[in-house]
Amino acid sequence: MIPVIERSGGKVLVRASVEQIIVNNGKVAGVRVKKGKESYDIECPMVISSAGLYNTFNSMLPKHVSQKSYFSKICSDLKPGVATMICFIGLDGTPEELEVKAQNFWAFTNSDITATAEKYLSMESESALDEDVPLLFISFPSTKDPQWAKNPDRQGKTTMQIITLSNFDWFKAWQDKPVKNRGDEYDEVKNTIGHKMIEQACQLFPQIRDKIVYTEIASPLTNQHYIAQPNGEIYGLDHTMERFDPWMVAQLRPETDLPGLYLTGQVISDIISKFPRPHYDSGSR
Repeated sequence: MIPVIERSGGKVLVRASVEQIIVNNGKVAGVRVKKGKESYDIECPMVISSAGLYNTFNSMLPKHVSQKSYFSKICSDLKPGVATMICFIGLDGTPEELEVKAQNFWAFTNSDITATAEKYLSMESESALDEDVPLLFISFPSTKDPQWAKNPDRQGKTTMQIITLSNFDWFKAWQDKPVKNRGDEYDEVKNTIGHKMIEQACQLFPQIRDKIVYTEIASPLTNQHYIAQPNGEIYGLDHTMERFDPWMVAQLRPETDLPGLYLTGQVISDIISKFPRPHYDSGSR
């Protein structure tokens, strides 16, 4: 993606957080970014935000500007998506040796998906640690990458990803602690749930059990830190019936009511998440 942007005359800034979308005379005029200890204003007549509805209208825009937008009311009427936990797994072996394919798998503990998910997510963290994780999304990302095996360091290796829904409140007590140093209690909650996800995946794919050589477990706080999602979500707005009401879908469009500001990403997508949400009637798979 970066070479395409640069060939078109663009630049990609890393480790440069957006402090504010600059607005002059009722129109977008640029962005203020922080690089190191310094802030810089980048002038431009158009901003396309993929930071999500809440970050864009509650954090990046000046309050007196965002309050005039109907998107601020949408922020109040809807709610963020459910938090997630993710396990990143490194496997020793090729896809052929491990007998895995470029496919996605959904695993549920029973056929009453909605009730089971609601019960699990409403638990206190202590209770959730003793329960099976009720739903898993499992994939093998490296099998989908045609360039993967061309790198000598990747030959004979396969990656695996496991995702599930989570309750942000289980981790909220540690959100102000430094990343990678949140304490033993946090690690216990995160790792207990994460290793349970891995164990359940191994029951479905027993051939990988002795081939796991790398494990990284991400909690909702990981998502909050690295992708700046306020509640540890990865799928934008909550996928409720209200979110997909035809009038709401019509309002959540790329062009906003602030001249020069456009949205992209899940916030303006009408694609249902891979996970069935409580209150959304989805058949079991």
